[in-house]
Amino acid sequence: MARWITSKAAPRVGLIGFYGFGNYGDELFVDAFREHLGGHLDIRVLPDLTSSPYFTRPVRKVVRGVDAIIIGGGDLVVPWKLSPLYWNKAYLDRPVYISGVGVAQLKTTEPSLANVRALQEFFRHRNVRYVSARDETSARWIEMHLAPRVPVVRAPDLVCSLTLPGAAPSEDVLGIVTRHRSGHADDYSVVQELANRAIARGMQVRQIVLGVGITGVKDLKHAGALEVPGKQVVHSNRLDDLSRSIGGCRVLATMKFHGTVVASMYGVAPVSMMPTVKSVRYLNALGRPELVSHFSKRSLVDALDPLPDRIDPATIQRLRTESRAALVDLRERILADR
Repeated sequence: MARWITSKAAPRVGLIGFYGFGNYGDELFVDAFREHLGGHLDIRVLPDLTSSPYFTRPVRKVVRGVDAIIIGGGDLVVPWKLSPLYWNKAYLDRPVYISGVGVAQLKTTEPSLANVRALQEFFRHRNVRYVSARDETSARWIEMHLAPRVPVVRAPDLVCSLTLPGAAPSEDVLGIVTRHRSGHADDYSVVQELANRAIARGMQVRQIVLGVGITGVKDLKHAGALEVPGKQVVHSNRLDDLSRSIGGCRVLATMKFHGTVVASMYGVAPVSMMPTVKSVRYLNALGRPELVSHFSKRSLVDALDPLPDRIDPATIQRLRTESRAALVDLRERILADR
């Protein structure tokens, strides 16, 4: 069984996930870990490359430099594809804590038996000390198909735990989030109609480029595909700037999942324009399934008639409390295992 490195300093914990690529939600996961685990644990992102092999040094040598590994955030469990970034067996040389993951699901893609078996082997390893999933469906799938040795904890998306920057609420701003999708020529004509409807209501249209770094550059270049005269475009490499711009909206129509999550935590009504499984699950958990739509669906144009209610403060508080409790539990488990 893997042992801790003996040290009087704070335990060194390496993060593994889709970090450093500039995707808004994934970078917020890092902030969530640092907010709730930092001060007790020395948190660091381990991979230093954004393409294979993901590390400039041998992985086992990198792993030897930390006391434990957290694999966390996002739909990292992909039944039809085994990622060498997330599920490298070298991580199992140290205690591993799998935190807040989702199970990716596509109606058109069947699971690979070989990949599921590889995931089983990883999750059942004696050095996997903790597993939490960000929704009930993911938790049940992990229990049924991977059967880890430890119980699977249920917790809301970890981004719900964040202390978000203050934002001035608005009654007259429609936020819109599009995204660059490689190999897709998306038609935004319905989104343009939604924007025109907002303008006719006396609202301002704010297009938020919800990415930083390379992802932000791609999304900014793609933002021009939405032709709305007089729109405000928000682009920044500071996550707080992007979050604050969401918090200043009345409604956010978004193609990005964590646009939905962050908007909801500000109380802003999020209209999901990409009805992925995780978006549907999240909006159902909010008790707001009517906010699921699609950027090409004609009914999207009516999303402002009437303006959807803001998110219930009690729901926001519940999600924040449960998400923070999961991270505190994770922190205490890591410290107790030392």
